[in-house]
Amino acid sequence: MSHYRRLLGYIRPHSAAMVGTIACSIGAAVLDAFSFALLVPFLNTLFGEAPLPNVGSGALTRVLQSTIGALLDPNDKMGSLQNVILIILVTIVLKNVLVWVAGQFNARLQEYVTRDLRDTVYRHLQRLPMQYFTRTKAGQILSRVLTDTGQTKQLITQLVTQTLQSSALVISYVIALLAISWRLTLPALFIAPVLLVLLQPLLKRLRTGYRRIGNQHGEMTSVVQEVIGGIRLVKSFGAEGYEQRRFLEASNRYSSAMVKVTRISYLAQPITEIVGTVMAVVLLWIGARQVLVTQTLQPAQLIVFLTFVMRLLQPLNRLSQIRPVAQQALAASDRLFELLDLPTEEQMDQGTRDVARFERSLEFDRVDFSYESEPVLRDISFTARKGDMIAIVGPSGSGKSTLMDLIPRFYEPVSGRILLDGMETRDIKLAALRGLTGIVSQDTVLFHDTVRNNIAYGNVERFTADQIEAAARAANAHEFITRLPEGYDTVLGERGARLSGGQRQRIAIARALLVDPPILILDEATSALDTESERLVQQAIDRLLQGRTVFVIAHRLSTVEHADMILVLEDGRIVERGNHDELLKLRGAYHRLHSLQFRERPTANPSDPEAVLGTAI
Repeated sequence: MSHYRRLLGYIRPHSAAMVGTIACSIGAAVLDAFSFALLVPFLNTLFGEAPLPNVGSGALTRVLQSTIGALLDPNDKMGSLQNVILIILVTIVLKNVLVWVAGQFNARLQEYVTRDLRDTVYRHLQRLPMQYFTRTKAGQILSRVLTDTGQTKQLITQLVTQTLQSSALVISYVIALLAISWRLTLPALFIAPVLLVLLQPLLKRLRTGYRRIGNQHGEMTSVVQEVIGGIRLVKSFGAEGYEQRRFLEASNRYSSAMVKVTRISYLAQPITEIVGTVMAVVLLWIGARQVLVTQTLQPAQLIVFLTFVMRLLQPLNRLSQIRPVAQQALAASDRLFELLDLPTEEQMDQGTRDVARFERSLEFDRVDFSYESEPVLRDISFTARKGDMIAIVGPSGSGKSTLMDLIPRFYEPVSGRILLDGMETRDIKLAALRGLTGIVSQDTVLFHDTVRNNIAYGNVERFTADQIEAAARAANAHEFITRLPEGYDTVLGERGARLSGGQRQRIAIARALLVDPPILILDEATSALDTESERLVQQAIDRLLQGRTVFVIAHRLSTVEHADMILVLEDGRIVERGNHDELLKLRGAYHRLHSLQFRERPTANPSDPEAVLGTAI
């Protein structure tokens, strides 16, 4: 029930469309019932009786007498029949006009409510902490944003409006039935409770099944997303067959789950029809007795009554199907609200201070960090003064990237403190803290957008065209940008597919230069480039480093020989610290890493430009 209330909250901004749908649906239902009630004078006249005799139940007769009584003349049977037929035609036309108008309101309601829900999920998703993205597959996330919101739409709009429309028809028909004969109507009212009792076990199984289907769909989407993102690797290893088997297995699990749920859901209609038909037969027997034995009902009234009963089966059938379909929507809403109930970074942020600048130092004080229950960093302590270059080296998996992720608070330490000018970073608002930090990594992220928007990412209105161009020039990117088909307005394609690795890196450096952060995190930005690209990127990096406190995650030790301090990590601990010469003299972990990298390389000759380039920072 709480989910219904939460979902209905998305309808309130579109209450006008909702009211329009309800009003038109009720009007159409009333006209539909009235059009069938007109069969009473038609059949009476056809059978040679008075169009509206005062026999049997008087309620329906009084309604018809007050609405069309003036158009019926017992002495002019053909004229009366003609008038009834014309009224039926006009009533049907008006009913269908209202049905069409209700459909227009309903279409707006469905799509705009779904849009609002989808937008809410996406906004919330972007503000979740990094832990959510590290433990959740991309396919599962896509499934929630796109598929689950689409399925939940059925509950918010389609099911709500169908329920209202069908309920309006049922109420109109029941009122007409009571007006004809309350004795016949009372047995008919047992249909709905019987259906609810029979369908209840199915509903519980359906909700569980549809929730399982949502998860299976997310797994299938994950396989597709991973293959598309890594298609170059798939082809280079000839792994098409392996990936095909992965997808077929996920697809088969999804289809099997869907078949099981569909098999159950299809029971709703046969149960409804069987119960309804049995009830119609019972009513036929009771009604025939009233006509032939007690003579409390006219034949025309019985025929119209049975017509209403048969017509009643259709909206009842729709109402019986709504609850099974609702289980799929509720299962999707379960998954959505699991996501929406996760606290965002802003909700968890305890920071109260805005920091505009970095003046003195950044200090790690006995910091520990764990992913879930797995320790990653232990007892990390060091101080980086303003203007220092701090290099982080160590084997893969030693915690280098995680250590850097703690600075902008992508993750929070389990224990210990990180101090910025003596102030704990957790006391600083996230937006202010991250505004001090720039990141340039080896895996450059570019978006399917223009060069200009990628350089001024997230702040296009803040910077002028001249500022963007100046940043590009400083990053050695302006020359190749001007050679692109539309210059700075060229759309780069997904992940910057139109650019080489070196060009993508220079765009990323231009982005960092434009925002001018006092703290820079550099994740070996030149390790995967050719010699010419590395030279251009290195020049850009040299400009980027000027006047900043820099943290370098180093894979090639040649790039950090001139760092003010080198931290050597092993198994999440700092095992050595010092400058390049000091660490070599220790002949410990750093010396071992250095020996492995330079074992087969000759000592650089200062007169050899290419050799000197490899050791420059």
